[in-house]
Amino acid sequence: MEFINETFTLESYDNFNTNESVYGKYFERQILSGVCFVASFVGFLGNLAVICVILTDKKLQTTTNVFVFNLAVADVLTCAVVPVQAVTILNDELVIPSWLCKLVAFCSLTCIGCSINSLALIAVNRLVGITTTAMYHKLYTAFKLFLMIVVSWGVPVATATIPLFTGYAKYGFNPIFKSCTWTSNKSDIITYAKFISVMYFPLQFAILFLSYLKIYLYVRRTTKSMMRHDTNGSGPQKCQRQLWKRQVTVTKNLFKVVCVFFLCITPYFITLGLQSNVAKSLLSYAGVILISNSAVNPIIYGTKHPDFRTAFAHILRCRRKKRKPESAKGISGQNRTNIVTASASITLQLV
Repeated sequence: MEFINETFTLESYDNFNTNESVYGKYFERQILSGVCFVASFVGFLGNLAVICVILTDKKLQTTTNVFVFNLAVADVLTCAVVPVQAVTILNDELVIPSWLCKLVAFCSLTCIGCSINSLALIAVNRLVGITTTAMYHKLYTAFKLFLMIVVSWGVPVATATIPLFTGYAKYGFNPIFKSCTWTSNKSDIITYAKFISVMYFPLQFAILFLSYLKIYLYVRRTTKSMMRHDTNGSGPQKCQRQLWKRQVTVTKNLFKVVCVFFLCITPYFITLGLQSNVAKSLLSYAGVILISNSAVNPIIYGTKHPDFRTAFAHILRCRRKKRKPESAKGISGQNRTNIVTASASITLQLV
């Protein structure tokens, strides 16, 4: 339904007429449009809430959340343009200004690419934070964070700009899927689609897979070591175990975001592997599933991460949130000082 559908369109151009719709019945378009409206509404409000709580809650203003914030911005922009696609799919002709249709196609291509890059940056951040804490603050300085964010947007923007200055593709209304995406000349059918696939998927997938695999192996090894040495379970050792469990929990929650993303994008790749006459009727549904991913991330934060859950509750109740120290209760003297200091240190690396 979005730009992703066009990949199949470009590579299967010879299999059906460019003016032939993939929808057999009009109610299919109504269903897809309705799902898009719901996903965009939930995703827009949810990601906007993520942005607001990160900006207003100092406890959530961490290094990792720079990338979470970036992901939320990309998702909220995606959700902002989806209603235009939902309206377009209900009509056989373009009913919105041509410039708006082109802008929607450009934003869709850019924001989805940025979302993928942000997930890869989060994976690397968690890998460094978990396995090599000593170099964490050296790697994630303010300037380097800025460069990472620029690259996460710069690559998709450069990719999406190609149709504006070359003859490979042209943004506009696609009569096959009734959506705002791009069309290409026959001589350039495969070139631009493959270029997008290379820029958006292989490297990012490799980074995600290797990062979380290394994290899993390191956590398993370290946990066993801690259990062997922490037999008495008292004092600073007990506190260290609690803080370690918290950091692992945060990483697990972010890994769930990645898993959901791949669950949403997998139907698209499976559909592309099917025969053209089957794939063309299913690809729009796969595109809608991918769009829905933008609405899922805030739900994961709100239900799994304690700090985000508390911040979201504050927004819903419209009152100032009052926090009570949890780890310092019942502890006094030097132990309390050590625990508070350690908590502050690790919190800087947590979501």
